[in-house]
Amino acid sequence: MIVSAIQCKIGDLKGAEKLSIEAIEKGAELLLYPEYFSYPVFSIELGEITLEFLQRMSREYGVITSGNIVSKADKITNRAFIFDSGDVVGYQDKVHPTRNERALGITPGEKLSVFNIRKTKVCILVCADILYPELCRIAGLKGVEIALNPVVSFKYSELPGENLRFCLYFARSFDNGYAIVKAGGFGKTFAGSDAVGRSLIASFDGILARSRSEESEEVVVANIDLDRIRSYRQINYSLIERNVEAYQDLLEKNI
Repeated sequence: MIVSAIQCKIGDLKGAEKLSIEAIEKGAELLLYPEYFSYPVFSIELGEITLEFLQRMSREYGVITSGNIVSKADKITNRAFIFDSGDVVGYQDKVHPTRNERALGITPGEKLSVFNIRKTKVCILVCADILYPELCRIAGLKGVEIALNPVVSFKYSELPGENLRFCLYFARSFDNGYAIVKAGGFGKTFAGSDAVGRSLIASFDGILARSRSEESEEVVVANIDLDRIRSYRQINYSLIERNVEAYQDLLEKNI
């Protein structure tokens, strides 16, 4: 399956559409958009506009699209939707909202869902969810073959290892036996922070493709060999030879 990360400017839907068409012309059948890619301001009303865009692109070009909105149903969530040929496949609520999101009233999702799309098992790890190895392992145990990771990557961060952070994606893929598509946008977030792209596509073979620049429009495209993923999962014994009794401590909040 040929997949793509759409690295667009935050709030620029026309730019996102142009990049989408470019990705489709390169053969992409799955398009992932950055977290909050349509949100230059925090607004519940932008959700409907965003969903209309995602559905239209999916329907008109017969592709899979995924992007997130601020959803206000029974509660406020950071909800990533996935469409196939214009039909809603499902959604994933962000399991680990950030401190800033929680301050805005965004509540956490309860579990990780897996979607069967075009004979492929897909999940969505929304932004910070990729930082939690336990959740990433759950995806592997559920048989995920492609994990989508829409993100906001801040230009300035106190975290160390700035030039090595892409290694996290290789490690998650190597440990859990799936490919990862990471899409980031650039520009100003609705909170006024500077964001950069850092889009990439990773597998257990390494980084298959990555953006050339952090602050420019770009489509990152790679061909995911699903047969190779399925073969690798048969030899990755860490997915099946687990001593689960040793992991009870993970359930303790105060450890």
